[in-house]
Amino acid sequence: MNSRAITSAIVLALLGGACNSKPDGTADPSATAASQRENRPAAQASFTDTDLDKLERGLRKEIEAVKAAQVKASSATTPEARGEAIQAQWDTATIPQGAEASGLSADRYREIREAVDSVFTTLDFQGKIDGPLSIDLERADAATKARVSGDAFAPLPAGSASALRTRMDRLVPIWSEYKNLVAVGG
Repeated sequence: MNSRAITSAIVLALLGGACNSKPDGTADPSATAASQRENRPAAQASFTDTDLDKLERGLRKEIEAVKAAQVKASSATTPEARGEAIQAQWDTATIPQGAEASGLSADRYREIREAVDSVFTTLDFQGKIDGPLSIDLERADAATKARVSGDAFAPLPAGSASALRTRMDRLVPIWSEYKNLVAVGG
């Protein structure tokens, strides 16, 4: 990893930490909710092959948005411009763009995206897909251990699980690219 990528990762971590607390130092409830969302199993999101095709278009748009924001961040000449470009990489900024590109409402896009992300994250933790994530189960809480030891597709309705299984060869590489971009700044 080059020094620019390391610097970007550090800045993102610091900004993330700053954004996760209120001025009085207590935890921001929205940040806590986001953390809890990452540890829960996939929601009972119901989706079709067509929905997954739309998600694919949306994820590709999100990747474009993150890459464009990273270019802006690397060439920013002020801390404010750099901060704005870094924030443009966050999913709060990219999900609306992905939803628009997909043709789905933002809520529907987010529902499908979160369900697919949960399944792929679990599969990656289990070593069943070639993704960028890893987990130290010795340090994980009981809920995470249970999630990782179970069937990643179990929380999904049967039709949704089947649709996702048939699209994994296309979606996993896109998901992995997105995760790599946002985890290490490209």
